[in-house]
Amino acid sequence: MSDTSDSFLAEHPELLEDDRTSAMAQRVVAALVRPLAAYHSVRSSGWDNVPREGGCLLVANHNIAAIQEAFILLREWVRNLPERPARGLMHRIAWHAPFKWFPVLQWIGGVFAHPEVARRALARGDALLVFPGGDVQAMRPFADRYKIDFYRRIGFVRMARETGVPIVPTVLCGAHATYLMLPGAEAVTRVVPLRKWFGVKAFPVTVGAVTSLGMIASSLAMPLLWPAALATLAQAAVALPSRIDIEVLPPITVRPDESDEAAAERVRVAMQDAMDRMARQRVTPWF
Repeated sequence: MSDTSDSFLAEHPELLEDDRTSAMAQRVVAALVRPLAAYHSVRSSGWDNVPREGGCLLVANHNIAAIQEAFILLREWVRNLPERPARGLMHRIAWHAPFKWFPVLQWIGGVFAHPEVARRALARGDALLVFPGGDVQAMRPFADRYKIDFYRRIGFVRMARETGVPIVPTVLCGAHATYLMLPGAEAVTRVVPLRKWFGVKAFPVTVGAVTSLGMIASSLAMPLLWPAALATLAQAAVALPSRIDIEVLPPITVRPDESDEAAAERVRVAMQDAMDRMARQRVTPWF
């Protein structure tokens, strides 16, 4: 965990106990997300692999449609595990404006992404969702849409070992095709100090965003291009209708005689094998 997260938690110690999750809010949001799930033709399976009680870590791959996939995962969770509340570790940006003014992500199960917060959640017997790849994985180029990479972030293995909970790999296929990501996401944060301000290590550079900037710049010289500029801006904001498939894999227990790196690689390989199989079932990146 980064020093930035440690500092943020030191400034906001209330986050250690800040669990505003509401079962009613989860059910309401799950119902409201139905049109979004239909738009993405969501299919999910393997929910019987989630333990019905006791703490567990659901480890998933992260994608550019981060907010959308969080809502979609919540809907599938409520549909398949209605008796069990869901929790998920969230980046500290969720506690910055404008998100902190309407904390819907906290209401539907989001807790601050920090080891001590995770320990307390697992000690309560929570099922806790984590995206080890974080914003770097979420902003990977479109060409890497089927690649599972934790970017050497294996804290989830240490957490599972320390708390004695199983790891439940969860794979999302198709979510990264909702926007066309270009390379350079991490380079942006080296130019603009987003990491210092918000702890963000990568910033989305999509085809739609780049095209929009080009059209807006052109329209300054040629005002007749403003309608086209507005159209490209709308396209940059609207996700492509990519089908999203979700598969929950059998639990993996960290063995006492294996290193954290070896356990993380077992999880990654299991997820990559599932991703490869799911990708082969697609005719295009979107369906």
